[in-house]
Amino acid sequence: MRSGEINRRDFLHLLGLGTAALAGGLFSPRVVGRTNRGVLIESSEEYGGFLVEKLTGGDLPYQYDPQRLKAFNEKMTIFSRNFWDPARQNRPELKENLTYEYLVKEKGRVPNQTRLDFAFMRAAWLYASKGSPYNWESKSGYARFFSRLGKWEPAEIGMSWAEATVAVKHAALFYGASLVGVAKLNRLWLYREQFSPTRENRERTVPVLSESERLERTKDAWYIPESMNRVIALAFEEDYYAIANSPGRLASAATGNGYSRMAVTATTLAEFIRYLGYRAIPAGSGLGLSIPMAIDAGLGELGRLGLLVTPKYGPRVRLAKVITDMPLIPDVPIRFGVAEFCEACLLCAHHCPSKAISDGPRTWEGKSPSNNPGVFKWYIEPEKCYDFNNFSCSNCKRVCPFTKPNNSWLHR
Repeated sequence: MRSGEINRRDFLHLLGLGTAALAGGLFSPRVVGRTNRGVLIESSEEYGGFLVEKLTGGDLPYQYDPQRLKAFNEKMTIFSRNFWDPARQNRPELKENLTYEYLVKEKGRVPNQTRLDFAFMRAAWLYASKGSPYNWESKSGYARFFSRLGKWEPAEIGMSWAEATVAVKHAALFYGASLVGVAKLNRLWLYREQFSPTRENRERTVPVLSESERLERTKDAWYIPESMNRVIALAFEEDYYAIANSPGRLASAATGNGYSRMAVTATTLAEFIRYLGYRAIPAGSGLGLSIPMAIDAGLGELGRLGLLVTPKYGPRVRLAKVITDMPLIPDVPIRFGVAEFCEACLLCAHHCPSKAISDGPRTWEGKSPSNNPGVFKWYIEPEKCYDFNNFSCSNCKRVCPFTKPNNSWLHR
C-alpha cells in the first residue's frame, strides 16, 4: 500500500487508537480545578491517583540561576571520572567490601548469592551491555526507500500535529516505555563535551556543536543541529518487588532490565521517526541529562534522592530519550508536592548506606566535581553512591514513600 492510500481510520486502527482517544490524549485525564499557574487534573491510569497540577502558564517545578548554570561536561560524571581521575583509581576491592559489610551488618546474611540469582541478574543486563546500541542513523535496508518519501505530514491523512504527537507517544508505549512525554529541548541539558577517551588520552572529550544542519559524529566533534529541538522523554518502570530486595541481585536485575529496555525502546522509536522522514537520536544515560528533560516533558519532579519522582511509580524508573526534529507538540511540566514532601521526609537520606544523600536543606551547589551548580536542589555525593553501588543499590527507591505497587496508597 502506497503513501496516501491509507485512510485516517485505518491508520488510527493500526496504532490501536480511536479518534476520541487522540482528541483527549492517551488517558483523558479529568480537569478538577484551576490554579494561578495551571490546571489541576487527575487520572488513575496516568498519575496513579495523584492530584497533579499541570503548569500551563510557563512555570517550571524547579529553580535555576541562568548566570550560574552551564551545560555539563560528560567527562565530569562519576562514571567518566572512574576512567581518568586519579582520585577514583586503585580501589578494586572497595565496592565489594562496602556492600558485603552492609549486608552482614544490617541483614545478618548475604542474600541472593546463588548461581540462579546471578544468572537472573546478568541476563537482565544483556542488551544494556552490548556496547553502544544507540545509533544516530538507520541500520535498516529500508532506510533508503523511506528517505525518498520525504517528510511525513499528518495532514496527508487528515490528522493534526497534536493527534500525530499522541500517535508517536502511543508508539513509544507499544515499543516498551512505561511513561512518555515531549518537551522543547533545552540545550543546557545536553552535554557540552562528550567523553570520548582513547588509549593515549584517557581524558579526551569532543565538543557538541550546532552551527550547521549536519547530524553526525566525527572524531573531532558531535554535530546536533538547532532544528533538532524536541526531546521525547521515556520512563521505564522497575519491578516493585525486585527493588524491595535492595541491595541485592534482584534489585540489580531490575536495574539491568530497565537499561536493556531503554536500549530497545529508544532505538526502535527513533527508527519509527526516521521512517516518517525526520531525524532522531536515541540515547540512554548518555548525550545529556535525562532527569531535567523528563521534568520538562511532564513526567515528574526532582526528589531529595536526586532522582526523578513520578506520580505513578515514584522514583522506581529508568530514563531514556529521543531527540528529534519532528515538530511534536510539547507537554507541560507538572507538580504534585514532591519538593514539599521531601522537605519533611528524610527516609532516603537515613537509609542510604553510603550517606550520599543530603539530610539538609536545598542549596545552589554541591560538594562534588560531579555536581553541576546553578540549580536549587538537594545535591547528592556521587562518589559515595558509586563506591557502594556494586549491587545496583536502590535503597533510596525502596524506602521512598512515593514508591508503591500500582493503584495502592502511599506507604506510611
